[in-house]
Amino acid sequence: MMELIAACFSASGVWLTAQRCLIGWPISLLATFLYGWVFFHARLYADTILQGVFSLTILYGWALWARDKARQNTLPPQPLALKKAIIETLGFFILSTLWVIALRCWSDDPAPLLDGGLSGASLLAQLWTARRHRISWLLWAGIDVIYTGLFFSRSLSITALLYGGYTLLGLYGYWRWKA
Repeated sequence: MMELIAACFSASGVWLTAQRCLIGWPISLLATFLYGWVFFHARLYADTILQGVFSLTILYGWALWARDKARQNTLPPQPLALKKAIIETLGFFILSTLWVIALRCWSDDPAPLLDGGLSGASLLAQLWTARRHRISWLLWAGIDVIYTGLFFSRSLSITALLYGGYTLLGLYGYWRWKA
């Protein structure tokens, strides 16, 4: 039941963010608390920790969007410079690698490579979403395809279906965030 409630809040938050609605951020914040509980009980520890980090990045994104919304009535996508994209991707790749090593050494995580790697990539996508970089939606779509399989393998069927839907929402968000 908790998984279903978390999925509903999470889907609502992502849909509203794709619409560039500020209310998507607090709804997503609530979803992180709910999914933290779900992932902990599924022994997906990197994803559990990721929910806590997402809470912080959601507060960051919410503050950025609220500030920009106060200055202007619209929230247009922002360009992402290639050099910045490469540096940030490399940084999150290193974070993911360390996360995978930690999970392999100090946890009973059944899928440390996927759990750690997807968690690091998700943080990068979340950062780019907070900054309103359109490319974040394509990154999310790719991540969510892989997460769908991971969640099915952990018997989190509702979450797997949610992430399958997120793949489509990622493509929709990319289309919707045209300049």
